[in-house]
Amino acid sequence: MRITNNMVTNSVLSELQQLDTQQSTLQAEVSSGLSVTQPSDNPAVFGQVIQEEGQGSQIAQFGENATQALNVAQSTYAGLTSLTQIYDSATQLATQGTGTLGADANAGYADELNQLIAEAVTAANSQYNGNYLFAGTAVDAPPFTTTTDGSGNITAVAYAGNSGQAAIPLSPTSSVAPTTSGATNSGLADMINNMIAVRDALTSGDPAALASAATSLNNSEEVLSTASADNGAVQLSIQSEQTQEKTNATELSSLVSSQTNADLPTTITQLDQTQLAYQAAMETAAKVLQLSITQYIT
Repeated sequence: MRITNNMVTNSVLSELQQLDTQQSTLQAEVSSGLSVTQPSDNPAVFGQVIQEEGQGSQIAQFGENATQALNVAQSTYAGLTSLTQIYDSATQLATQGTGTLGADANAGYADELNQLIAEAVTAANSQYNGNYLFAGTAVDAPPFTTTTDGSGNITAVAYAGNSGQAAIPLSPTSSVAPTTSGATNSGLADMINNMIAVRDALTSGDPAALASAATSLNNSEEVLSTASADNGAVQLSIQSEQTQEKTNATELSSLVSSQTNADLPTTITQLDQTQLAYQAAMETAAKVLQLSITQYIT
């Protein structure tokens, strides 16, 4: 087979083009530190990285969910803490009222209870991000409604929420409900109504009614303690998931990096070699083209 000047020229130019492409690719790797940035770099690895990045987005979303759930749980706990403090003050007044301090003292206790009842309703209608915390899933309206007398004193409290609990997913296989149950919320309404009964008994000076109301109020302690314990368990569960998510995110990031990061020492060496080969090919091309022109002229 006869090798013509055109064949030699085309071969040299093809080699130059290949070396130029290789040189550009290696320069991009050195500049970015990445060996895979598009499907043509390594189709198999690129496809796997896309899947892993999808997993990373899912982990990030679960992380945001966990943060939201923890904020709701902590806000709920703050509300429960306020209600517990109010309950403690109310039971203390109920105990003092069962003594023999007299009508004037009991009237003073009743006034204090009036204030505590109003504070309890405010705490029970606590909000986070515009959502009522102790409302079940009916978060857009105050869950505890009141009836008042002509003097503005609260005479009854009703729970207007529902028994649902919104679950927030923390992983593909787990979720958490960071708010209180419907039973707890109804129990909070009962507690406030028991406080109202104590106040009314103090106002009327009825020892039997006061003793009965005080006993009923004491029974509300279990609602608060159980709700607080459940909330603590929820917070621990969320924090555990957050720790696992951080571990998963770190491991996934390391995996993606190991698949896509360029081996810079090797890449730089290959770039130097390619640049030398490109320079040599340019010199060869110049000679071949010069020879071809000379032969054409002669």
